[in-house]
Amino acid sequence: MKLYQIIRKTHLLATLILATFILMYFATGFIMIFEETFKRQNLSVKNVKEKVHGIHSIDQDSLVRWSREKYQLSGRSFVDENTETLVVDFSHPGTTASVTVSRSDDSVYVEVKKGNFNTVMHQYHRLHGYAGGWNYYLWAFVYDLSAVSMIVFSLTGLYLWYKVERKRLAGWLVFIASTVLTFSMIFYLMYN
Repeated sequence: MKLYQIIRKTHLLATLILATFILMYFATGFIMIFEETFKRQNLSVKNVKEKVHGIHSIDQDSLVRWSREKYQLSGRSFVDENTETLVVDFSHPGTTASVTVSRSDDSVYVEVKKGNFNTVMHQYHRLHGYAGGWNYYLWAFVYDLSAVSMIVFSLTGLYLWYKVERKRLAGWLVFIASTVLTFSMIFYLMYN
């Protein structure tokens, strides 16, 4: 098989990998851009305050497990500990929860907020990183696969363009202009 055919098939495969991801990113980004039309709202807010004897001495991992079971919380967990409180935040697209343990009086304060569809889309758009369980790991892998596919798509597209086009001036001008714009924005965001 010729190099040209291999690169062409690789380009097409990268396109298929990217298609669903780009459509999802467009849909969620559209909701974010037009936030005045697609408002984020809490459909429900649940607050619980109670005393739990001995909770101040529990370790972080046990507190996360206990909170998940007792209050039926799901998603990624993040622990913030200081001398007065131990806070576990749970994040799942559409739902955020915070469990705050007071070290001084064994009180536990829980706040759970469930958002509407627009809230889910905002949080789904920003979902990243390898943490939170198998479904989050799978999403992060697909995210990384899409990023690699984007690079492969671009490089193979450049190769195919260069091989097919006889007059390349317009292509070079577009490529140079978009590259200059990209690096100008990076420079601007870094230093302004």
